[in-house]
This record gives sequence, structure tokens and C-alpha cells, in this order.
Amino acid sequence: MPLVDNYGQVTEYRKGVLVPANVSKWADLIVSNPWRNEDYVELGKEYLHSSHYAGQYTGFGKLIEFLKNHVDASDIPDIYPPNAGFSAVDTPLTKDNAFLLLDWIRNLKYRGVNLPERFLKCIKEGSWLKVTVNGWRPPSKSFLIGSSFGRILQSGSVLVDIPLIDESFYGNRINEYKDELKTVGVMFSCEEACEFIGRELMSHAASFTLSRNHILLMLDFIQYLRQNYLPLDQFVDSIREESWLRTSHGLRSPIGSVLYDSGWRVASQISAIPFIDKGYFGEEIYNFKEVLKLLGVIVGFNENYEVVIDHLKSTSDLANLTAEAVLLIMECIRFSHASSKLINSLKGTSCLKTNMGFKIPGECFLNDPVWGCILKVFNGLPVIDKTFYGEQIFSYKDELKQIGVVVDFEEAIQKFAHLFKQKASQTSFNQQHVQSFLSCCRLLKGTEYEFPSNFSNIIRDEKWLQTGVGGYRRPRKCILYGSDWKAISAITRLPFIDDSDNCYGKGIHEYKKELNSIGVVTEVKDGVKFMPKCLNFPSDPSTITPESVFSLLECIRIRTQEGVLPIEDDFKKRLSRNWLKTHAGYRPPDKCLLFDSKWNLYLKPTDGPFIDENFYGPGISSYKKELKAIGVTIDVEKGCLLVASHLDSLSDYDTIVQIYRYLSEHNWKPLPDDQAARKIWIPGSAKWVYPEECVIHDQDNLFCSKFYVLGDMYDKKILPFFSFAMEVRNRPSLVDYVNLWNDWESSVEQLSYDKCSKFWMFMLKHLTTNSEKKLCDSLVKLPATSGNNEIFLLDKNNVFISDNLHLKKLFEQEKVLVWYPQNLVPLSRCKLFDIYRKIGARNISESICMEESSLLNGVELKPVDPGNICNVKVLVKVILGFLSCSSLNMEPKKRHEAVQGLLNLSFFETMDPVTVSYSLSLSSGDIITKKSNRMVRWERQSSKFFTQMNWQSGNASLIKYATYFSEAISEGVLCENHDHVPALSELITLAFVLKFNNEAVEFLMESKNLHCEDDEFLSSTFPSN
Repeated sequence: MPLVDNYGQVTEYRKGVLVPANVSKWADLIVSNPWRNEDYVELGKEYLHSSHYAGQYTGFGKLIEFLKNHVDASDIPDIYPPNAGFSAVDTPLTKDNAFLLLDWIRNLKYRGVNLPERFLKCIKEGSWLKVTVNGWRPPSKSFLIGSSFGRILQSGSVLVDIPLIDESFYGNRINEYKDELKTVGVMFSCEEACEFIGRELMSHAASFTLSRNHILLMLDFIQYLRQNYLPLDQFVDSIREESWLRTSHGLRSPIGSVLYDSGWRVASQISAIPFIDKGYFGEEIYNFKEVLKLLGVIVGFNENYEVVIDHLKSTSDLANLTAEAVLLIMECIRFSHASSKLINSLKGTSCLKTNMGFKIPGECFLNDPVWGCILKVFNGLPVIDKTFYGEQIFSYKDELKQIGVVVDFEEAIQKFAHLFKQKASQTSFNQQHVQSFLSCCRLLKGTEYEFPSNFSNIIRDEKWLQTGVGGYRRPRKCILYGSDWKAISAITRLPFIDDSDNCYGKGIHEYKKELNSIGVVTEVKDGVKFMPKCLNFPSDPSTITPESVFSLLECIRIRTQEGVLPIEDDFKKRLSRNWLKTHAGYRPPDKCLLFDSKWNLYLKPTDGPFIDENFYGPGISSYKKELKAIGVTIDVEKGCLLVASHLDSLSDYDTIVQIYRYLSEHNWKPLPDDQAARKIWIPGSAKWVYPEECVIHDQDNLFCSKFYVLGDMYDKKILPFFSFAMEVRNRPSLVDYVNLWNDWESSVEQLSYDKCSKFWMFMLKHLTTNSEKKLCDSLVKLPATSGNNEIFLLDKNNVFISDNLHLKKLFEQEKVLVWYPQNLVPLSRCKLFDIYRKIGARNISESICMEESSLLNGVELKPVDPGNICNVKVLVKVILGFLSCSSLNMEPKKRHEAVQGLLNLSFFETMDPVTVSYSLSLSSGDIITKKSNRMVRWERQSSKFFTQMNWQSGNASLIKYATYFSEAISEGVLCENHDHVPALSELITLAFVLKFNNEAVEFLMESKNLHCEDDEFLSSTFPSN
């Protein structure tokens, strides 16, 4: 049906219809229309007026009645509420509107309609309900409680203002709407009231601290509820978890707080427990013990160990605890499931009293009636103070173990072992330590408490027993002295445990069994092992008795029987002292001989270092095997070295010869480094010398002042021994000869012909390529002669070899030419000259400085035809043949240039000598000069040839002139090839002697395998010939 709404619009679609606002209850209650958004149509006021339509009259309000019946036009309380809030409930409602709202809710509940969420919420939270305090409150914060709860309300109102519905305002009628009031949140039960009271109290407590009186009143309120068996859980639950209770930790919730009494006295020493502040609340607080329990406060200790643990003080506050505190801690550990925190806190705290003061548990020991003796050995083990804690402490063995206290033997012995080892390493064991420990060993023997293997090893391996030799030693390195040790102790420095009054005293011997059980040697047979390292002979061997020596040999015998062979190096070193008495004095074993009948074939006991049987008695021979083991020589064939080493102490010639024969027969040869054994007795000088100072023979008799010639002193049968064993040289060596020459260089200026000849003949015979350098480097002077057979030793730089007879003749009187034996064959002489050259002598021809006198100034010259001297063409032919066919192999052009200088010469005759000066410079700076007439000269610069013509007077002059002429021509032609001058000069000399006969010269050239290939050049140069 189409309807006209209050805006005058016709609406066909709708969810509901509202009566006009001016005649409705909904408008009085809600004011504005909250249904508009939910498609409800509010009828216009026109439907209220009377009217005439279609001849019909409708009275006032009749249409509304019609619409209510036919289109469900509704009003409160019949209308369905909107799912929306309305502002009317945010302000106080009149009593009528309040009842209208409650009636509406009752009608809806009766019809089974669920109230929309937003609609119900705005009613519950709106401040429209009149209450007794603060005016108007939301229903959800209001109460409607009967008179039966008046005492509760009276008590609660003292604590907080309780918002009760104002019945004086609403009248008794309000009690008819309890269900509707419950629906909108009004509270009716005691529990809810208590919860409200508690909540309000806690809300106040959050803003400011509750006063003492508030709290006591609150407790009194709870006590009243409890005493009257009224429900109090809601109230208790609302306050028990909030922080309003003043404690030693400040404001806390009751839960976990503690009401102090004497039962907590000890616990307060170790825990910072949150006790209720008695000083604040006074004794009155104790009137509410049961109430406090309900709230969660802990009342009475009652073995409440968790609280102690939960509030445990810091580790720094747990130090130096009282006995009762420690016992309480033990109880906590025993009965609490959360003891790990307590255990961890105690482990690093010095909380336990010991004989060394307060210590951390891990350092402490709990004494034991049996094995506790180990704790008394050292002062460094902190044992829990039984007097301080009493016997009760022993009942907490397991708990003490949990916090680290050593309570078991197994752990205690490990700790003790560590301290034992530490003390040993610090060498701080004293008499009391040792005796206390040995006493403990005696006490534990036979009990269940046996030392573990690692500690037994420490006992045996650590150095903790003091000995008479100084310092601490391991037990197995110690000896407990007894009378059986007397003889051997005189020659040893055995590690006897120090039983002097300043150390362990004689009382240490009471523990012989205990000492033996840990490795200390108590019997001599077991102490033989100490001999090698403890042997210590006195500095004066004459104090060593035969008994001590026999005791030592007996120990060696025992070691030998035990299979300890061979003798160790260290033991040999200690035995190497002089302690065995021999006929040669006190000696080490390896320098001694044991005499027996086999030696009689060669020597007497006094001829060598034989053990003195007169001193030791015949019993010494019974230890032959032991003596041999320590180095004494027993066998005759092995005694050579010792007998030989004894030689240098002898001076009797016959005894020495006898020993030489013994050594020779056994083919003995001394070691290279055995200097004493290598000495040789020189009878005439009565002294011992080394083989290097001797020779067997001196064939040249040059070395009598340098060597002892043994062939002149000993029988020839012994001489091979000196050569083989002593390596005496048969004759002086080349080096000896060199050294001899060096001696002569420094001691004499002249040398006899005999000595000089023998020396250089030896060199010619024995000098080798390898020894030449030694000779050349060593000799400073060489023999020189002046022609009268006198031999002088001169600086090798001033001695010259006469390789040129002409020069030799010029200088033979000047004491500069090297000497050589006149009877030498040429080959040997050449060899000797080569040696001289290598030493430093120079050829005189190479050392001469030649100077020609001038012929150009003041000398009368006369031109001469060269044909009067020689056949120039044949001369040129000889020269060309030499240049082309010799090793020069000169090219034609070069050959022609070479002879062109000869062809260009102008020849002049001079009546004056053609003089040449020969100068020889010495290392001293002196110069020896000699002059000689050369008869001819070729001056290249002027292309002139000067010659004397008196050579034609005789054959002697001819050959002399031919030689000088050939040398001058050869030097002029071969000025650039001087090495070939001698060969060409010789060829020209022969041609000159042959008077340059063409046929003779041809034959000469043929014999020399020379041929002239320059016929064309000769023809052009000499056309007339």
C-alpha cells in the first residue's frame, strides 16, 4: 500500500511503518528517528486529522488505528529496535522514559527478539540511570542489591563509592524490572559488588598509593566476607595480582610477598625476600594472616625453599655465610626442584668456612675419617670447618658435592695429586709433608682407598724427596742409606735420602716399607743402576781403597749378569778419571793394562801402565772380565796403543828399543791425532821429537841442521818401523829443499858450489808440474855468477839468462848472469833455464835496451856502390823468396813494398865504428851499460845505409860483417814482422858467405824450400841484368 511519509513523499517499498512522531512514544524516548536508514516509513501527521474522502468521513486518529491493524504501523514498545545507537541514553532519562525503555526491552524479550548489538551497547554504556552516588551512571556500572547485602555494601562503601540505583527516585517499581536491568548490565550479586569494589580499589591504586588505612580496611573487608561465608573469590581475584602491598621491595602484589616471622630469620641472610613492611603496617598486619594467605601472601616458612631460591641475593652477598645459613642452603638444594640457580650462585662465592678461611665450594674438601689423612699432608687444602658447622654438615654430603665440594676419595685424590705435583714442581716439600704423606700411605694400606694409577705415577715421577746430593728427586731416583752402602759410597755421590737432623732425620728409616713401595731403592743389588751416573771419584785418587774398587767392580759384575751391556757412554766418561793404580801412576781404565804371563815375552810390569797387583793383591785378576768391560786392556795384541803412549815418560834407551820391537812385531801404527805416541827418542840429544823432525836418510848431507837422521841412531831392523808406524820420511822432500833454499836466502850471500849443485840437481830430477808453482812462489833469490865460479844469491829480478852469447860475453863479469853447473848436458841446461824463467829470471836478450850512436853529425861519409858489398839482385831474390814461401805467405804487392825500401837505400862508407850501446836495468835502479861495434846500420828515416868496409880483410871479419849486415837488412825489411827476423837473417848470412853466387843461392833456397815468384818484378827492377 502506498504511504505518505512525514516529508510528504509517497513510498511503496518499506520494511516497517512508524506512527507519527507527535503522537508517538518513540519520539519522546529517542527524539530523532534512528530507523530512517533501515527503510522504515514515518507516517505524516496528516494521517491524524479527520477528513472527508469519497463521501466517507474519517474521524481524528481513525486512520492511524486502521494503519496499525493493516500495515503494522508501530510504536514503542511494539516496534523492533534499530541496530544503531541513539543519543538520548547518553544523558539522564526521566523516570517515565526509563520505564518506557525497560518496558520496550521486556516486550522484545517476551517476543523472543534478540536485541541488536549496537542498540544494546549504547543502552549499557549510556549514563542515563539514576544512582545514589555521582548522579547518573551507565547500567553496566550500577548495582541493584537487596537489603540482605547491606553490611557488605556498608563495609565496601568505606573503601569505594558503590553506584546503587536510586530507589527513592524510581520507587519500588524498579525492582519489577530486574531481568531487563540485568539485560542492560545492572549488577545484582554480592560477587559482582565485591569485584567492583576490588576493581575500583585497584583503579585508585594505579593512580595513587593506597594508604595504610585503606589496605587494613580492605583486609578487614575480606575478613568479614570470609567470616560470614560470603563469596569473596571475585574480590580477591580482582586485587591479588595488582601491586598495592608495601613490602621491602616496594609495592608488590600480594602473590609471592612474605609475612615475616622468626622462621624467616635465617632465610633472610641469603635471600632478599619481599617481606610485608612491618614498620609501615605495624603489628596490626599480623591480625590478617589468613586473609593475606587468600591473597597469595606467604605466611610462615614451612620449608618454602623455592621462595629462598627465587629471591637469592647476589653472589657478593653470599660470601662468609653463617653456619645456619649454609645448613639452610643445603636444605634448599635437597628439597627444592629449582636448586640449579642456587647451586650456580654458590659455586663462585667464598661461602664455606674452612681451616683456611672462607673459600668457594670448588676449593673445599669434606673431611673423611679414613682417607681424610691426605687432607692434612699440606696446608694448602681448605677443609670444611667441622667445629663451625657441627656434625650436621656431614649429612649433606650429596648437596655439598652438587655445589662443588670434594666429598669423595676419587675426586679428593685427584685434587691432592694436583697439589702434590704443584708442591713438587715448586720444590716446597718439607719434612712434615713427607712424613705426613708416608704416614698416610701406611694408614690407607689395606683399605678400600687405593691410589689411582695416575697419582701413583705422579708419586713416582715427581721430584719431592730431598737427598744428600742436593735438590729433590723422584722416589725411584733415591736410595735409603744402610750399612751395605758404605764401601761404594766412598767413590760415588749416590742420592741417599737426607736423614740428617736438618732434614728428615733418622726417623725416615721407620718408613722403609712405604718408601720401597713407591720406588725408593733400599737394597744394594737394586741400586746398581745408579752407579753410571753417580760415580764420583775423589780428587785425590790415593784415598781410594781397594775395597771401594772391588765394590765398584762387583756392581759392574751385577750389571753384566743382568745383561746391561755395553757400558754406557756417560758411565765411561765418569770412569775416565784417574782412579786405578798402575805402575805408571793413577789412570782411567782405558789407559790401563792388566799384566799376565803372555806379557813376559815382551815386557816387564814396570815397562808400561800395568795395574799394580802389589797394591790390589792377586784378587784383582778375578775381575778380568769386569775390567775388560770398563776399558782395561787385557790382550797382549791390543796393548800397543797404551804401551806406545807410555813411551814419552821413559828415557832408558834399551827399554825404549824393546818397546819399539814389541810395537813393530804387532804392526802398530799410532792414530793421526795421537801426538804423544808419535814421538821418537833421540839418544844423543836425550829428548823426544815428532816424526816430522826426522828422516831416515839424508843422501845429500844438506839437512843435518834441520832433521834428525834416524839411520845414524838406530839399528837398521827398527828403521822400517819408523817408516811404517811413525811415517818418518825416507828422505827430505822437495818442499824441504825449497825451505832449505829459503833459509839460505835469509842467512848467506854466497853459496858453495857443492850445495848449490846438489840443490839444483835435485830440482832437475824431482821437480814436477804440480810442484813448480810451489817453487816459483817460494824462491826470492837465484844463484848468479861473475865468471870466477863464485856463486851469489841475488834477487831473482836482477838475475838474467844468457840466451845470447854476444850479450853473455859483454856482461859475464857483471854478476848478473844466472849460475848453472858447467857439466850439464845441453838438454838439462835448457830445462834448468826454463825453471829459472818460471821463478822470475829473464832472458838477457829481452831485457837489454839498445841505443845506436848518431852517424849524421861530424862523421865523414863516402858514397859507395852497393854492388861492392853484395849482389843486390840476388839479395832481393832471396828476400822475395822468403816472403812468399815462408809462413808469412805475403801477397806480391806487400812483398814488393817490403823490398822497395831496400832498393831506395843510399849506401855510405864510414871510417868510424858503427857503435851500439846495451843497457841493462836492475831492480835497485842501477843501470849496467856495455858498447859494441855493429859495422853496419840502416836508418829508415833518411833511407841511408852506413857501413864499414874493413870487413874484407879476413874470414873472421867476413862472417862478423855478414852477420851484422844480414841482421840490419832483415830488420829493415821485416819492420812489421819482427818475429821472422832471425830466420831471414840466417838465410841472408848464408847467401853472403856464398858471395851471393846465383847458382849457390838457388840451391840454398831450394834446400830451404823457398822459391821466388817475382821474376817479372826482378826483371823490371834490374833490366840491365
